[in-house]
Amino acid sequence: MQSPFPLRRRFGEFLVRLGHRLAPAAESPPDRPAVLVKVPLSSQSGGASADPMASQPLAESRVSVPPAALFSPASREPLTVEAAVLSRSMALLKREAADSLAALGAAHALVTSARLSQVQHLREQVERGAATGDALAALAADYQGWQNDQVRLFDAMALVIRMSVPSGTTLELVDPQLHEQARAHLASLSAEYQRGLLLEQFRDAPSAPEA
Repeated sequence: MQSPFPLRRRFGEFLVRLGHRLAPAAESPPDRPAVLVKVPLSSQSGGASADPMASQPLAESRVSVPPAALFSPASREPLTVEAAVLSRSMALLKREAADSLAALGAAHALVTSARLSQVQHLREQVERGAATGDALAALAADYQGWQNDQVRLFDAMALVIRMSVPSGTTLELVDPQLHEQARAHLASLSAEYQRGLLLEQFRDAPSAPEA
């Protein structure tokens, strides 16, 4: 079916072609099912290149995804920890982290404010005898949890904003003789992050009914 936004699609395809000309040549890995966080095994290669972007393409094209969709956050595959560290400057990583924390903190603030309004309304109902104190205590505890998370998020955002970072990518700040060890360390950090995400998913997943 023809795209309802032909100009936007052509502009996206032009950006993709431009990015392919500017980015270093790299072999595309075979297609595999999408996962929450993909950890490329770059550290297992025989010799690590001194170029931080030599083996880390910024985006991987898939046959089933149109080129313009690579620039859509809702369609493209999530950026992995390794790809972000190897292809982005420290200043950009700091800005992206601060932006994400600000958005998540604002979302928490909206929900927290709504919970507070509910607590105040339920308190009035309790005073009139239209609701129980147990219901008010449960809602107040839920509000307190949202408020605590909100405070932590804004504290983390303030910490990232105040953090001083040097210019350049990570491997530009590492001795070239240590690039191979740095890539191996980065791979282990990425794997640990992925393990934490998977554990969190299994923790929140509903348990299967017993036979």
